[in-house]
Formats: sequence, C-alpha cells, structure tokens
Amino acid sequence: MGETSTIFAPLFTKIKTYKNLFLQTAKLAYPITIGQLGLVLMGLTDTIMLGRVSNDAMGAASIGNAIFFLFMLIGVGALYAVSTFTAIADGEAKPQQSIPIFISSLRINIWLSLALILINLILYYNFDMLGQTPAVTAQGAEYLWIVNFSIPAMLYYNSGKQMMDGLSKTQISMGVTFFGVALNVLLNWAMIFGHWGFPALGLVGSAWASVISRYAMAVLMLYLSWYHPYVKELKTRVIDHIRYDIEILKIGLPIGLTFFFEMGAFTFALVMCGWISEIHLAAHQIAIQLASLTYMFITGIAAGGNILVGNFYGAKDKIGVRKAGFAAILLSLAVEGVFAIIFLIFSGELPKIYTEDTAVIEMAQQLLFLAALFQLSDGIQAVAAGVLRGIKDTKITGIIAFVSYWIIMVPGAYLLCFKFNWGIEGIWFAFIFGLTFAAIWLLNRFFNRSMYNKLVFED
Repeated sequence: MGETSTIFAPLFTKIKTYKNLFLQTAKLAYPITIGQLGLVLMGLTDTIMLGRVSNDAMGAASIGNAIFFLFMLIGVGALYAVSTFTAIADGEAKPQQSIPIFISSLRINIWLSLALILINLILYYNFDMLGQTPAVTAQGAEYLWIVNFSIPAMLYYNSGKQMMDGLSKTQISMGVTFFGVALNVLLNWAMIFGHWGFPALGLVGSAWASVISRYAMAVLMLYLSWYHPYVKELKTRVIDHIRYDIEILKIGLPIGLTFFFEMGAFTFALVMCGWISEIHLAAHQIAIQLASLTYMFITGIAAGGNILVGNFYGAKDKIGVRKAGFAAILLSLAVEGVFAIIFLIFSGELPKIYTEDTAVIEMAQQLLFLAALFQLSDGIQAVAAGVLRGIKDTKITGIIAFVSYWIIMVPGAYLLCFKFNWGIEGIWFAFIFGLTFAAIWLLNRFFNRSMYNKLVFED
C-alpha cells in the first residue's frame, strides 16, 4: 500500500497543483464573469422590452448595437493591455506601476474616443448600405446616433476596470456593473414605456437609457479605482513614472483588432439574416444572444487566465505560465460542456423568454442546437487567446482571427446560406467551422510558445 502511494504521489501532487490553479482562475474569473453578464443583461433588457414594442424596434436595436460595438471593441480591446501590464508588474512585485499604466490609458482614451465617434458618424450617414428594411434602417440609424455619445464613458470605465482586474481586485467592476444594470432597467422602463413623467420614447428611450447608465458607471468606476484603499497605498511607494502609451497601443491594438474581426464576422452574419427576413433576424438575435450569455463565462475565464499567466510571466516562472494557461483552457472546456447540454435540453423553452411569436421561437430552437455544437470550440479559442495575452503574444492572434472569421466564416456563411441554399442554418454551420479552426490554431500556439525552452521573458 505504501509503495502504491509512493508511485502515484507525483500524479496526486500534479492534480493538486492544477486544482489550486483552477480555484485561483475561478476566483479571478467569477466577478469578471458576473460583470460581463451584467453588461449582456443590459442588452437583454433592451431586447425584451423592445420586443414588447415591435419586431422592428427589436431588430433595429440589434443592428444598431452590433454596429456600435463592432468598432467600439477596438478601443475596449486595446485597453485589455492595461490588465496585462498591471498583472505582469504585480508578478514582478511592482504593483505601484499600475498607477502610470492607468494614467497612460486615460490619455489614450482621448484619441480613441475621437476616432471611434468619427467612425460611427460615418456609419450613421451610410446606414442604408446594410440593406435592411426601411423601418429597421431608419430606427437603427437613430439608435446608433444616440449611443455614439456613450463612447468616452465606455472607454474610461474600462480603464479603471482593467487596472483593478490586473491587480486582482475583480470584484470592483462587478459591483459597478450591478449598479449600471439596475439603473439601466429602471431608465428603460421609464423611458421606453413612459413612466415617472417621461414620454413613451420607445427605441429612442432605450438608447438614452444606455447612454446615461454608461456615464454613471464610468464616473463610479474611475472614483473607486483612484480612491480604493489599496491604490492609495500604492501611491505611497516608489513609482517609476514611465509613459506606457506606446506599449499599451502596441500590445492592445492587436487585441482590439482581434475583437473587431470576431465581432465584425458575427455582425455581418446578423446583416445576412436580415437579408432573408425579419423573422430570421429575430430568431438569429435570440439564439446569438443566448450564446453570448454563455460566452461571458468564457471571457471571465480568459481574463482570469490572462491575469494569472501575467503574474507568473512577471515572476519569470515558466512552469507557472504553462500550467496556469492550461488550467484556464481546461476550465473553459468544462463550463462550455455544461452550457452545450443546457442548450440541447431547453432549446424549446429559452426562446420564449424573448418573444411569443411561434415562428420565431421554432426557428430559434433549431439554431440553439447548432449553438450547442460550437460551444467547446468557442471556449477554447477565446481562453487560448486570453492566456496568450498574458505573455504579451497578441499580434499573431489578430492574424488567426482574421483568417478564421473573414477567410473561413464570413465567405462560408454567404456560400452555404445563399449559394447552396442551406438558409440560416448554413450561416451557423460556418460559425462552427471558423471557431473550430481558431481553437485549433490558438491552442497549438500556446502549447508551443509556453514550452520551457521557447518561452522568453522581456526585461
């Protein structure tokens, strides 16, 4: 018995090591996940409430939001570099460097805001090129015009969020998001349907509710980030007052472009569904939003993996980098496996949360079967990209995203849907192909880059 225990002791030790990494990743990830779910719930609130107004209003908000976030994600993605640099500095036992990193991000946000506002204004004046119905085009353009004012708020909120996440204080953004969701729900109820003295503004009311909520979240996030007791203590330490502007853009812009390529592909798929019919557009939006809810758990794990890998990278611990990365990837597989089963079992019930339209419910049910299939690939590709960020490997992930989404997914969706007459299911099969390709490529890259003899630390 003693000999058996001795033989399996290394295995038990290894399992225990990964168990600790699972727990550390989950501890970092769950507040981020809840915060991300809160942001998705804002969109869910809009969709559900506007669905009670009309299908046109729900479709217009879907298109308007998709276009808005398409380019917004370049700015948000660029700020992910803040958490990466902060986590690495923390691993180097220099968490006080988060202060100049944060200040650099605030400067960058000025230029990012101007650029993104200009891009959205161009899209607003050319909204009809999306080929939607006249009703959806008119309302979608108006929605985009209004939410465009919230760009600075979203960027400054993310500066504070990414700094605190990088310092492993992930609960802060979770609390701010709870506040934002509650405010958004109340303002939606008042401004969409006309309560508390507000006129019934419908879609316009929903847009202004989002803008107001985002500014409130930004102000609260910046205050809590700057005056948090831990941050106040860091300000008393010796700080190297370095400008990180260029470094943040160098690492962050490829992340932003990765998000842009991914979101762009899904947005174009949304547009293609609108080319078929408004029923297809509504069913697609329901299924993709449910899939987005599960994806928020994955983005939390990806962020947690990024922070933990960054800590080990800063500490120059090669074994820790590799183990932390694979712990996050394995955790994502377990989570997405559970959600795939839920989608299969409750495919007929989940769409009823959004609508009472029988045709839309039946179509969304079929799409949820396909959504269940791409859960595992989606989880692997997102978390693999996240842990690669922890070792400052972001340029190649942008290339992988471009190939996966714009060489495979988008052309494949168009061909399968319109040329091979697979309909909307063809678009979703293209999702599966593109995400699987990205998952294999990104997983292989982390496997190779994290090898002991290949991982190089930057001074």
